[in-house]
Amino acid sequence: MLVLFVALAACGKPAEAPPPWKLIDASTLRAMMASDKELLVFNTMSEIECLDHRIPGTKCLACEEIENDVTLLPADKDRVIVFYCESAGCYRSCRGAGAAVKAGYKQVHVLDRGMPAWKQSGYAMESIERIPRGSIQSVRASALKQMIAERKDLLLVDLRSEQSYREGHIEGAVNFPLYRLSRSYAKIPLDRILVLIDDQGFRTFLAGSYLEMKGYQVLRLFGGMQAWQEMQAKKQ
Repeated sequence: MLVLFVALAACGKPAEAPPPWKLIDASTLRAMMASDKELLVFNTMSEIECLDHRIPGTKCLACEEIENDVTLLPADKDRVIVFYCESAGCYRSCRGAGAAVKAGYKQVHVLDRGMPAWKQSGYAMESIERIPRGSIQSVRASALKQMIAERKDLLLVDLRSEQSYREGHIEGAVNFPLYRLSRSYAKIPLDRILVLIDDQGFRTFLAGSYLEMKGYQVLRLFGGMQAWQEMQAKKQ
């Protein structure tokens, strides 16, 4: 576990030890995909994000799904598999790779600097189900606290993973993890105004656009759970 912890840090910070997977650059990945049409390359974001924009020919498999059920990966543990993420500093590809290594996969690769590196190399992207971008209003933590006290029509929707939700959430929030939102959103009542909450506020815009497309009224917490926790800490 210590090795995996150190390796996870390699995605966003200087590594203290070599990660137990191989980091590859965009040109290497492109060459691998050209020479092996059956190469398995996984986008570790949510299905909503992945289908909206991904490297052509790659598959959607959120890191949470890999961590929850590693049998979603191919049975052959000698097969080459590649994971990538949406941003240069995103650690989700490392989480997927870490789960694969822990399960005994021997040829695990991570795209260094993720999707931005692919784009910066001038390589094409594809969109399978493009989400029309809405105009999703954001609210700051202090304003949300007042809204919660004054309004009864709000429903706080926490998009973080089940584990993050269990570790701490805003009182009254319900958990609809983003990685499975496309399969569970219909359980959210349509007659409430949703306030979307993620870790740092980066992922609620696309999620909000998706839910708006499905007929929901949506707001988003500016700065996410981090901003809420910082506000709470200042009062102590």
